[in-house]
This record gives sequence, C-alpha cells and structure tokens, in this order.
Amino acid sequence: MPDRILVTTGNGMFGHALIEKLLDRDDIEVRAMVRDRSKFTLTGTNLCVVEANMDDPASLEPVTRDITHVFVTSPMDEQITARETAVVDACKVNGMPHVISIYGAVRHDGDHLDALHLAAIEHLKSSGLPWTLVSPNSVMETSLISSKEEIAMGQMSGISGEGRIGMVALDDVASVMAAVATSEGHESANYELTGPAAVTLGEVAEAFTRVLPHPVNYVDMSEEAFAQMLMEYAGFTTAEEVEIQVICHLRAWKEGRASLVTDTVEQLIGRGPMSVEQWIQKNQAMFVG
Repeated sequence: MPDRILVTTGNGMFGHALIEKLLDRDDIEVRAMVRDRSKFTLTGTNLCVVEANMDDPASLEPVTRDITHVFVTSPMDEQITARETAVVDACKVNGMPHVISIYGAVRHDGDHLDALHLAAIEHLKSSGLPWTLVSPNSVMETSLISSKEEIAMGQMSGISGEGRIGMVALDDVASVMAAVATSEGHESANYELTGPAAVTLGEVAEAFTRVLPHPVNYVDMSEEAFAQMLMEYAGFTTAEEVEIQVICHLRAWKEGRASLVTDTVEQLIGRGPMSVEQWIQKNQAMFVG
C-alpha cells in the first residue's frame, strides 16, 4: 500500500512546492490541506484535496486520519506554536505518522520568532511521534522576489551590510522534503539546507548585473529607515509584522548568523544545490521591467 502524506498549507510556498514534487507518483498518496479549495490549482492522479484550518483544531481530526506522514509548516506570525501544536495533537489521536516540519538554518539566537518555532518543535519532540526537521537557510524566493520591482529598476535595498547568506533555492528544499517523505532513515534528523556558497547582498546585486540587461546596485540602509519604507510601500500595517516577517531575518544576515553552508542537499538528492546566479538565470524574466 502506498504511503499517504498530508501536506498542510497546500497553498503555501513550501506545501505547494512539495506537492508538485509528489504528483502522479505510484508510491505515495498526497492529501493537500487547504483553507480554500477554490484557490488550489494543482491536479494529479495521486492527489486528494481536503479543507481544514490550523486555527481550528477540531477541523484537523478528520484530515489526519489514516496518514503515514504529515508535512507541517505555518505562516510566520504569533500563531506558529498554536497551529503546529494542534497538528501534532491531532496526529497523536489518529495514529503515529512521521512528522516532517520546517524549521530553519538561520540562527535567530532566541528572538521572538525563534521562541515560537522552538516551542512548537519541543512539543513535537516530546509527542512520541517520529519526526524530521527540514531547515533551509534563507530561501531565494522569499529573499529576492519580494524586491522584484525594485530590482527591475536597478536597485536592491537592505540592512545587512557585508553579512553573508547561504541562500537556497525553493526547488532544492522541495526536492529534499520529497526525498524525506518517500524514503527511510530520516527519524530525529535536522537537515540544514543551503546553497553552494554564502554571499553578501552586494554580491547578489553583482550576480543580477551579470544576468539582467541592466545593472543592479545594492543600497544599504539603517534598520529604522528600511522598516519605515516597508511600512509605507510594502503593505505592512504594524511594526510587529515588519519585525517578525522581515527585520529579524535581515538582522541575522547582518550579524553573520545566516552564513552556514552545508552539503546536505547533495547528500540527500544526489546533486549540488542551485547557486544564486543560476537561480537568477532561471527566473530573470520577473526582474525585467
């Protein structure tokens, strides 16, 4: 009988990418969990779409029945601990599935976001369920696409100075998650995933300049000025949102807490990870005005 994996947040970045890797395989049945079925567009011979909400623990009990694996991630806000704890508790009621959970390789050194993640992970580890953590360094899609309009105009703004970041492509992370979900021997592992090198944002701008038909310059700003810019132009409504979703990550970059480089991607999927320049070449159309 094929394994059966529940993918929470099927419309989210990580969940959607994992489902794409698992579609139409004979060795696994995929249960995509979404809050709004109308927003989910993937189809596949092994795919079932279910509606549930991590903010409604009662809705999780039916969708966690009869699964062998569950992939858990949630939006970066104050509800991380509550949501991921609710999924683990529902799984315990329905059996002993292997929980694959997203954490991260950037060292947040006990900041508020890290405390929320660690509380959820501690609950998972004490649950008795088999578990694996997949911990990407800063993902290129979240780190760079949010600046696509600015980059198209020839500029990247940030606060990270000469801090180095081992950025990793989402496709590499998804390939690792799929490997963990469909093979044995991953229990109690924390897989830290990075690109092939740690780069500064200035070096990222240089890579954009080599690939795009226009130069891109990196502009380093103060933390206060950058946060104010996000409040004015990026749709954030509170300083707390800016801090937990953006600033705490870029602060970690500046302080050298994202410089980790590993060979874990190659060990797990048999090929090296994508570089920043390779990723830009693949996605260059979105950065051209």
